[in-house]
Amino acid sequence: MYQIYESHFDRLPFVRIRKVELTNFKGVEHGVLEMNCAREFVPYDTESDILGLYGQNGSGKSSLVEALYLVKGIIGGYRLGGEFERYIDVAAENATISVEFEFQYTDGTVATVAYEVKLESKENSEESLGEEKQQKDQRRLYIYDEIIRTDLYEDGRVGRMHTIVDTKNRLLCGDSLEKYYYDREDKKIREELTYQKRKQMDGSYSFVFAQEVSDILSKKNSDGAASKYYEILAELELYITNYLFVIGTSITGLVHMKAAIPIFTPVRDRPIILMDQTVISKKRIKYVEKTFKVINTALATIIPDLQLELRTTPTVTNEGEDGYFVKVLSVRGDRVFPFNYESDGIIKLVSIMADFVFAYNQGSATLVVDEFDAGVFEYLLGELLQIFEKSGKGQLIFTSHNLRPLEVIDKKFIRFTTSDPENRYYRLKNVGSTNNLRDLYLREVQLGNLDVEMYRRTKSFKISKAMSQAGKEMDSSDGV
Repeated sequence: MYQIYESHFDRLPFVRIRKVELTNFKGVEHGVLEMNCAREFVPYDTESDILGLYGQNGSGKSSLVEALYLVKGIIGGYRLGGEFERYIDVAAENATISVEFEFQYTDGTVATVAYEVKLESKENSEESLGEEKQQKDQRRLYIYDEIIRTDLYEDGRVGRMHTIVDTKNRLLCGDSLEKYYYDREDKKIREELTYQKRKQMDGSYSFVFAQEVSDILSKKNSDGAASKYYEILAELELYITNYLFVIGTSITGLVHMKAAIPIFTPVRDRPIILMDQTVISKKRIKYVEKTFKVINTALATIIPDLQLELRTTPTVTNEGEDGYFVKVLSVRGDRVFPFNYESDGIIKLVSIMADFVFAYNQGSATLVVDEFDAGVFEYLLGELLQIFEKSGKGQLIFTSHNLRPLEVIDKKFIRFTTSDPENRYYRLKNVGSTNNLRDLYLREVQLGNLDVEMYRRTKSFKISKAMSQAGKEMDSSDGV
């Protein structure tokens, strides 16, 4: 990782996502989503920023969440396995994700940092230099053309956007970073970077955020003093790995199957998965207990008659360390029973509650939740969003099918998908302060008066006819 030096700690910025642009990513041929903080400046650590995304099934809502999940994995240094191949649109050879961030520094400086990455699916080569070799006919997702741009200069001035990292047109750096960190005449560094570039790409890792590359650049820092451009890379990596939390629909599957209880926590990249009896090491048990204390504090007002209890039994982990069997129980008055007996909605709320609390209190935190409304009572959903809008400090990005939030949070926080794959995301214009956004949205869906199609219309009589025809085909089919 890029190092945060001691002299840098008191200058770390407040970070938020401003804009996401997708090209050929799943069902999105092209789409641009601007958060409210890109349109309305919010001073450091004072107000929350929310984006609720609505639209019909298959119109690009989950694509936004999955794109941010990929960016988190790429910058976080994770390998992208073959399962991510499906993220590239079936009609395209590659996909591009671009995310723009706002960096607010404690001295009042406000800068923009943009990260762009291209993804391509290819058959794996036997010549791979990656650590994990696959069979030749297996496809892999390749990460290439990473570009980082900013309007912040080395001397602290804010000016025009310029490139500091460019793996598309250069070995690594743009002119700005190259001036400080990379001598193109240095044959040894050039050979090492060339090797690392091929190795990381073949292994489905980010080249820019590989440990080996950050080590090469950090050798140029003297006495803990780093170039401003190096610091930007460190700040972006710190935000992505420690302050961006992305919760996709996989949690819903685990909950529905009652297979496990995933508990998302602010200091872990992956959730703690609690099965019927999960073994947790002794050194981690205090952290798990602290997390459940946070969850219980929030639950006391959200679901007043519910508290959680951790039952622990001493055991030994697979690594031979002291540990505990952990079982999660629901306590409702005099009744105590296994937590997985609770409804799907309650299990999901508990799963994300620690991250929700963190984003509520931490201005530089961003929580992204797909299908935030799944299994959640709509009135409670509205209350949680209103509380986050009114008193929260962080950033919340969510998708939903339930239209209740359209009535309870500010209209500036709502965006919609369209049925046009080349223009997937849309912001309703000329919405008056007295307009009910829910009614306005449903009216536009029905009448289609906008310059974009927000819903591919269906006709009830055609659906009814198709259902009857399907029934006849079912009756006429051979039984087993």
